[in-house]
Amino acid sequence: MLRISALLITLLSFITGCSPDHPGTPAIKAGLGETVITPQENLRMRGFARSQVATGTHDDLHARSLVIEGGDGTSVVMMTLSLCSLAREYVERIRTAINEQTGIPETNILISCNHTHAGPRVGRAGEQYQTFLIKQAAASAVEAWNNRIPARIGSGATVVMELGRNRRRLLYGGLHPDPEVGIIKIEDAAGNLMGVLFNYGCHPSALDWRNRLYSEDWPYYAIQGIKKALGENIWAAYYQSAEGDINVGYSAELSAVGADMPIRNYEYIEIKGNQMADAVLDALPDIKTSGDCGIRAATGFFDYPTRESFPVTLKQAENESAAVQKTPAALEKKENIEGTRLLDKVRVEVFQTGQCLRTARRLYSSGNLPETMSIEHQAIRIGDTVFAAVPGEVFSEIGLKIKEESPFEKTFVIGLANGYGGYMPTAREFIEGNYEVDGCKYSPKAGQVCADSALELIRRVEK
Repeated sequence: MLRISALLITLLSFITGCSPDHPGTPAIKAGLGETVITPQENLRMRGFARSQVATGTHDDLHARSLVIEGGDGTSVVMMTLSLCSLAREYVERIRTAINEQTGIPETNILISCNHTHAGPRVGRAGEQYQTFLIKQAAASAVEAWNNRIPARIGSGATVVMELGRNRRRLLYGGLHPDPEVGIIKIEDAAGNLMGVLFNYGCHPSALDWRNRLYSEDWPYYAIQGIKKALGENIWAAYYQSAEGDINVGYSAELSAVGADMPIRNYEYIEIKGNQMADAVLDALPDIKTSGDCGIRAATGFFDYPTRESFPVTLKQAENESAAVQKTPAALEKKENIEGTRLLDKVRVEVFQTGQCLRTARRLYSSGNLPETMSIEHQAIRIGDTVFAAVPGEVFSEIGLKIKEESPFEKTFVIGLANGYGGYMPTAREFIEGNYEVDGCKYSPKAGQVCADSALELIRRVEK
């Protein structure tokens, strides 16, 4: 609460820059790129463990890239893709394509996903779309590289309290542990606005599994709101943060069983997107820019401990799942039950026990599980601001810990970066279990490893 109070008091007027403004031609160059990655066919969609196939497009999916070249020639790419997730093999192929066309080291290329649940399932999309995706994603970075010009960059922050909520704490108010919005402002040498990057932790999954249209979800409306105010030619991009336990305000379990929720529609997500747009637009004028930002990048692989135990045996999981399987059907036969929260509750029990059984089978029947998984972390420094790229769906509390312990006052976290690692709850959440925990492959110690690994790389770029 103290952290949030401090944010409310100070971040709304947070004025930042890389360093004091310097006259003359900027030492750095920046370029912006954007390409469409919407499938040209209706593919199976990703998110909610569903099998639905898309029926069309509400708004296009994009690859958006920011390229920054420092005065010493160090160059970095920061890319965001409008996808739920992306396997490591595709990250490597995109990086290779960018390196071949620009010469930027693959270790200096950050590729993240915004985590929309209204995009294609890339792994099952077929070679035609996979090839298209890799080409288009790389093209956004190449476009940014080819278009780079002398530029000025500044960073700042604000807060958005009512967009994302802690979905595991809704009965306790659902307060977002880290409602900070990180902002990067990019201008040309004359001070004309070129682009805006905003970073915030919240699932773009407000549209439920009934939606079968491709969409960027609430970030689409946030980006459109920014463009409407600043001009259609302004580059605007959303970069996901630590969002494992954050969405716009519904339980993951109820979402999984398809409970009817009026908020899961385009009208509602337009409201949520506009909340973000308004906050970014309010903060933007006070962010000062500089053309003399030092650029640094560091990457490394760290060993994450995997799960050593599970709270129930395989036999217990089988018995618990079997015990509730017939309950919904029996309940549905009663009068006036359909559409009630009572039936939703029973369906959640079926889902939870089924998920628990699937995880137990995977753990107990897979033989020798690897004790650790090697996972990439990345840190990119832009002047006095640092971005820590972390794997998968890291819980917001872990992201907040990275920020609080970082030597940089302006530290932002980019989640779902450089491959997908699944949910990463805090150690405390393993005691409570449920959706994000029951399907997790990591040890309760992994959250600390994540924070420590991120901080190690941050310290490397501090020098």
